[in-house]
Amino acid sequence: MGRPQKPLDRDGSPVREFAFWLRDLRRRSGLTYDQLGRKSRYATSTVQSAAAGKRLPTLKVTLAFVRACEGDLRQWREYWTQVRRLLDGGVPSGVSRSVAPPWARGPQLGNLGAVSPPAWDADEADGWFTESFSALLRLDADPIEVFERRVVVATADGLSEIVTSVSLPRHPQDAGQDRELAWELLYGGSVERRRQPYDGYFQSAIILPRPLRAGERHEYAMRLTIPPGQRVTPHYVHVPYRRSDYFELRVRFNPDRPPECVWILRDAPAARIYQGAPTAETVIPDRFGEITISFRDMRPGLGYGVRWAEAGGNSPGLRPGSGRSASRGSRGLGKFSHTTEHGKHRPGPQQALAVSVKTDKLRNLTRWSFPATMRVSWCPVELCGISSGWGDRP
Repeated sequence: MGRPQKPLDRDGSPVREFAFWLRDLRRRSGLTYDQLGRKSRYATSTVQSAAAGKRLPTLKVTLAFVRACEGDLRQWREYWTQVRRLLDGGVPSGVSRSVAPPWARGPQLGNLGAVSPPAWDADEADGWFTESFSALLRLDADPIEVFERRVVVATADGLSEIVTSVSLPRHPQDAGQDRELAWELLYGGSVERRRQPYDGYFQSAIILPRPLRAGERHEYAMRLTIPPGQRVTPHYVHVPYRRSDYFELRVRFNPDRPPECVWILRDAPAARIYQGAPTAETVIPDRFGEITISFRDMRPGLGYGVRWAEAGGNSPGLRPGSGRSASRGSRGLGKFSHTTEHGKHRPGPQQALAVSVKTDKLRNLTRWSFPATMRVSWCPVELCGISSGWGDRP
């Protein structure tokens, strides 16, 4: 009997992403690792090792694993080849070190987010591109909702349907039932086909009111609803796999439970999205809990959006206590520390420290007032775990 398999730390690296999808394939097949080993004619330890995420299995083992689980051999051969190329030491440094499998090249919702989707049962098809895409993520609503609006442009005559997809990864602390997502097309066509080929990955085919000619634009909007109680990973990312000219994202956090930190993901490979380490490009929600950001001329295969540190300090990538504020009025701006020195610039004994602190909750500002004769040495200020530098200021 095979040993119980350890949980997989999904950090976005190509080998662990490959192992994640192998595990998902086995789970959907209903086979135990012992049954999978017998059916693939490999030892149980071999098929378990293939999905361990420590190294990329050989192509022969991979195809035997997939064949036993009745997966798509062509897509898995393509996926294995792409990952193998990324692991080649001769790959230029500028090449992204992550790749999505052929069946999961769609938006990432937590990744709540969006990607320009692939064709339904084939390789990505030409025929259209995204001129503009806007999304509103309502984290202050129960259940959580996303409103998405797209304007697409046909590049060939006869475009009659668009396949859209969303990836809803499992929250690290959510080991419950399968992921669920409700779709509703608000206008711009009709949803005729839906499917969920893998856990957390959803596809739907939108039939257009009439076939488009090359150069024609079409607008549609949809609402995505996450069932109550189902947690989402703390990011919303648009990962285009075809031309995408403009993306605007608005997120409305719960103002009564604001995030500890929010940072922008720009030109982000999958590893950076999943690691959860704050970038230097941060954004502060307004007093209603809203942020708005936009991107232009995005590069295919890379992520664009935001990630946030959840209230309570449970988000990965942050040190305990970093990114928190000393008062509610600073809205998670960070931890501020300081020291004061007396007597160095004027004679006489040191005097007691007299500092006035006022907090403006409406503008999320904290004002510190010091005596005019006091010299202040400013220590590092941590904003979302990022030190801003330090030095003496008069």
